[in-house]
Formats: sequence, structure tokens, C-alpha cells
Amino acid sequence: MATLEFRRHNLVVRMHGWDMLLAMRGRLTVPLGHVIDARARPVEAHFDDAITDSGSGVGTYIYRRLAAGMVQVEDGRAFYDVHDPSKAIAIDLGGEPIRRIVVEIEDETPDDAVRRVRRALGYK
Repeated sequence: MATLEFRRHNLVVRMHGWDMLLAMRGRLTVPLGHVIDARARPVEAHFDDAITDSGSGVGTYIYRRLAAGMVQVEDGRAFYDVHDPSKAIAIDLGGEPIRRIVVEIEDETPDDAVRRVRRALGYK
């Protein structure tokens, strides 16, 4: 699971517990100017259908169980940290080597997390 932090002009996604090991990273930092939008419970959170090549990434992918780390999806690379797709959000990016971040959120609902991201972006 992950939490979202906003630091100056950056979005920081922090992985917790075993997910740091599974994703092979403890955090991911992206400039807020590169964040396009966020979506609650996106279709790509169902990682078995979205991941096109798990072998070319760095992290852990177990069919029907979890996706954690960098993977290849249809339109490029993405970062995942998802066990339960119903608790996940997608953060769409531009100007980054990865197309999106798809993470399961800890301690808040996906809708609340999306609202926080959109508020940080200046959306109403």
C-alpha cells in the first residue's frame, strides 16, 4: 500500500511495509506540473488485464495477487503497487518516462485521495 504526500511542488508516493521490497523502491517523486489528473478505481488497477509485459520491468508481479514496481502496459511504462484494485487510484503523468502511477491507497478512500491530488493541482 501507498500514501500520498505533497512537498513543495512535488507529489511523493510512499510505499509501506513489504511493498517497498516488492516494488523495489520506497518512494516515487514526481513534479506536480507533470501530473495530469487522478482517477479512483481505474480499469487499469485490474493489473492482470493491463500489464502487457511483466518480465521487462523491475518489481514483483504475481498473477491475480499483486503488481508492485515498474511494468509495461499497452501505452508505455507504469508504476504499480496494487493488491486490491477496488482501493486503487491512477495518477496520469505527462513529461515523465512513465505514463501513470497506479497504487492502492492506505488510510483513505480512493475518492478522498483523488480529491487531494486534484486540489493540489488546483482543480475544484
